[in-house]
Amino acid sequence: MSEEVINNLAKDDLEERKLEENKSEGNKLKDNLVKIVKLLAGLTMLAFVVHWAGLDSKEALEKILQADRTKLLIALFFVIVAQFLGIKRWQILAHALRIEANFLHVTKLHFVGLFCNNFLPSMGGDVVKAMYLTGKEKKHEAFLSIMLDRYVGLLVILLVASIAAFSLPNDTFHQNLSYATWAILLALIIGGLTALLFSELVAQTMERFKNLLEKYKKEHWPNKIRELSLLTKAFLKNYYVFGSSLLLSILAQGFAILAVHQLSIAVGAQIDASTMFVVVPIVLLISVLPISIGGLGTREVAFVYLLTNAYVSVGIDNDSAKSAAALVAFLWLAINLLVSLPGAISYSMINNKK
Repeated sequence: MSEEVINNLAKDDLEERKLEENKSEGNKLKDNLVKIVKLLAGLTMLAFVVHWAGLDSKEALEKILQADRTKLLIALFFVIVAQFLGIKRWQILAHALRIEANFLHVTKLHFVGLFCNNFLPSMGGDVVKAMYLTGKEKKHEAFLSIMLDRYVGLLVILLVASIAAFSLPNDTFHQNLSYATWAILLALIIGGLTALLFSELVAQTMERFKNLLEKYKKEHWPNKIRELSLLTKAFLKNYYVFGSSLLLSILAQGFAILAVHQLSIAVGAQIDASTMFVVVPIVLLISVLPISIGGLGTREVAFVYLLTNAYVSVGIDNDSAKSAAALVAFLWLAINLLVSLPGAISYSMINNKK
């Protein structure tokens, strides 16, 4: 082979690598811009809630200082209990997928995920958790354990809400709330079953576009879909794991909802707990929508809208209802930020081991 040919091949290879690097940098820039837009959207919604509910006044600050501290501490305790129940659920799901991880390690990663979601929005908490759970080995199982953990959590909280909806009052607001809860639960169940039953069909369809997948380096997707489907079916057939996960989910979600109920009582807004068992699941579901980072802003808007209507339905005047709903939303945010702080220590410990 002549020297000129070798030089041309080397030149082509260098240009190809430069194109790949430019493409990668372009994707990173695009991702960063999306994250900035989401963050700004979340902050804008928070500012809207503060102004709309009148929390930028001296009276609002006095209401926060006058909140029942005992109820606030009870709410904090309930949130901590809910977190540890959720950690145990994730550990059980991970073990079912042949990932050996002790409770202490899973606990550290859970709080690292919370910390990243709340204080390092450029890093996805779930991605960090999966990355450190198994490293490069069994990374797909690690991601699946988190996906299953999320799905089971959402399914159970909606199931609890659907049952609680039967005990709601018969006014228009509560009836619409019930219908929305039942519709969302049905959609989630149908979506999960469809994804599981037709996974092979999806994989086969993707294989027909082999050239397109290779172009974008996604040729492994069909096999990964089959692999994830098999692992999910194995999880469903393991009755101990499935039952334990459901029980832990019910307890975890129950404590989280009761924590919000305590916050409501702390700011002087008395409301039936059954209403909270429907409102909170819908709020948490809305916060999952990819409108902002970590549900920031969307969660608070949903809380204020739903709780304001719930408070008005029990006789609280509109202005007081708005103020109380916003206080509950921001106190919930504050507690979750506080609970995620231990993740900073865990994050530094993990990074120091690298």
